[in-house]
Amino acid sequence: MQIRTRLTIQFTLLVSVIVLLAFTAIYYFRKYNLEEQFYYRLRQKALSTVELLVNQNEVNSETLKLIDQSNRDLLYKENVILYTYRNNIYHLSNDTINFNLDRNILNQIRLNKELKIEKGEYKIYGLYYTNEGERMVSVAGAVDVADQISMRALLRILVYAYISSILLVAVVGWFFAGRALVPISTVINEVQRIYPQNLSKRVNTQNEKDEIGRLTFTFNALLDRVEQAFRLQNMFISNVSHELKNPLTKIISQLEVTLLRERSSEEYRNTIASVLADSRDLSQLSNTLLELAKVSDQNQPFLTAPVRMDEIVWDARDLLRTTHETYTIKVEFPADIEDETILTLNGNAYLLKVAVINLMENGCKFSVDHIVNVAVQPSESELKLIFNNRSNIAEEEIGLIFQPFYRSQKSVRTSGYGIGLSLVDRIIKLHNGTIEVDSQNGNVQFVVSLPQEKSNFQ
Repeated sequence: MQIRTRLTIQFTLLVSVIVLLAFTAIYYFRKYNLEEQFYYRLRQKALSTVELLVNQNEVNSETLKLIDQSNRDLLYKENVILYTYRNNIYHLSNDTINFNLDRNILNQIRLNKELKIEKGEYKIYGLYYTNEGERMVSVAGAVDVADQISMRALLRILVYAYISSILLVAVVGWFFAGRALVPISTVINEVQRIYPQNLSKRVNTQNEKDEIGRLTFTFNALLDRVEQAFRLQNMFISNVSHELKNPLTKIISQLEVTLLRERSSEEYRNTIASVLADSRDLSQLSNTLLELAKVSDQNQPFLTAPVRMDEIVWDARDLLRTTHETYTIKVEFPADIEDETILTLNGNAYLLKVAVINLMENGCKFSVDHIVNVAVQPSESELKLIFNNRSNIAEEEIGLIFQPFYRSQKSVRTSGYGIGLSLVDRIIKLHNGTIEVDSQNGNVQFVVSLPQEKSNFQ
């Protein structure tokens, strides 16, 4: 069901309930008012009849009947009856009508002084009259035909008015619901015109303070993230293609050149060694890409356990030195460590080792003397790893070095793929940590801060 139809139905139902309650109240208040007026007329007839008969000596029952017949305020099937204290009928204004009131009802009238009674189609009003020793029960009754006709006419009017008002409300609700949803239709039309080829296009925000404005603002923010994701994806594909193309081109070229003519065993051996080296570069690139994809998948669960960071640092140092004998890695721990548990944090040992190896290798690779100094500074709340090397990073490049495949102009001649620091950044963020870079006076410093509390990516 469309929102416009749903809003119209809800609005119509709401108004119909309100109108129904209002019309019902009007009907019943009118009915109550007419009943009270009718009983008031009966009371006046009962009171005036008993007063005339008791207080006026010249007026008797026959005279009073003649007066009643000439009275224009006659009610349908009207009758006024006076009872003595012995419950005998003293006066009867209409001989053809008898209410058949028993002794109990008459006693109730005497007890309550005044009493409203409904008996069949008759409405009856009885009152107890006492004056100078006279004790009379005066009862006036009639059929309320005029008020019944009036109420039926009112009911018809209310029913027709109710049906007409509901139809009118439905039409008006449909119209105003359509007008209220015009901004949403505009947003839908604008969104439908946005394709991957024009992700820079944004939805116009007419009023930022209403719900539609906040919706368009949120959608534009989503488009910003989607555009950035597409841009990173395109850059990733372009860079991966470029990085894969270089070693593959070298491998193919060497093999083609080798096949041009017969070679000596030594030349074949050299070609195979060169192709093997390029193949290892391809293998390293693919492994690094797999690790980057793994840590980028937020839905992928990671096993965590208590990890000794001193062991991670020493293992990373020994592993890196076996593959790069020219690298020098100096590790420094505080001399006043009394509780070794402050070197322990909760994390993934493999990923932390990958991050430390990449930071050590990056420091040695770009240092002028291939030396990196690693300082471990534990505390009760966090553990810091500080990597220093003699190098330089331009200030405008500091915010770019963690992007995948980014390589500065100075590092173009150095082997690598520009993935290591991006991998490090994502691993540290997985452990709820931070990494900061500072480059001053020919010295580059990476500061990694890891919280001691439990990580959130289990």
